[in-house]
Amino acid sequence: MEIPRMRRNLCGQVVHDLGFKILAGQVKPGEALPQEPTLCEQLGVSRTVVREAIKSLAAKGLVESRPKRGTIVRPSADWNYLDSEVLAWHASADGDGQHLRFLTEFRLTVEPAAAALAAKRASEDQLDRIRAALEKMAANTDSVEAFKEADLRFHTEILHATGNPFFSPVAGAIAISLATSLKVTNRQPADNPASVPLHRDVMDAICRRDADAAREAMHRLLADAKRRIESASDATNGTPSA
Repeated sequence: MEIPRMRRNLCGQVVHDLGFKILAGQVKPGEALPQEPTLCEQLGVSRTVVREAIKSLAAKGLVESRPKRGTIVRPSADWNYLDSEVLAWHASADGDGQHLRFLTEFRLTVEPAAAALAAKRASEDQLDRIRAALEKMAANTDSVEAFKEADLRFHTEILHATGNPFFSPVAGAIAISLATSLKVTNRQPADNPASVPLHRDVMDAICRRDADAAREAMHRLLADAKRRIESASDATNGTPSA
């Protein structure tokens, strides 16, 4: 027998379905979602669930209610791209790889600065956590999933080590970007070892409290990831690599 879903899970599924359609361009900015009765019928849910889902999408900046027009998709510039669900929907709908390129550009702007701040401000406990994440990466190069988890922990610990709370929300964007990019650049365990020395350069610079070297090392690391993403994308699209 099928186990009934809790209402919050059902609402979450409706949020996911509608959010993905918006990010995939199936409902474009300025267009209206189907009317409430239609959504209830299409999705097989109650009006209460639909209303809760619309409130959640509105909180993410995706939609707004307008008199006599219903629920309208807002301009993409209003969307909260740092929201973890919005990021995930965008990544899933990223048919041409543009979303991943944007995320990589974002990381190239933010993470070198974070590494420099971490070099100046990290506590000894935070340095230990960065080291532990790197060592876990090095010990798990034969596992795509374990390597990805340790890689994400490495970058997240550096963001936390800045001592600046505004870097913490960026961790969600980093997580989605990293998970997506590793699917492109590290599809097999054999792809993992090459990036470990680049991560070690970042860690060593942070532990030496050399902010400039940390910034440069993180930039090299992300520039290498960008190059590999572009190379993999060219190979997929049949475009000769430069």
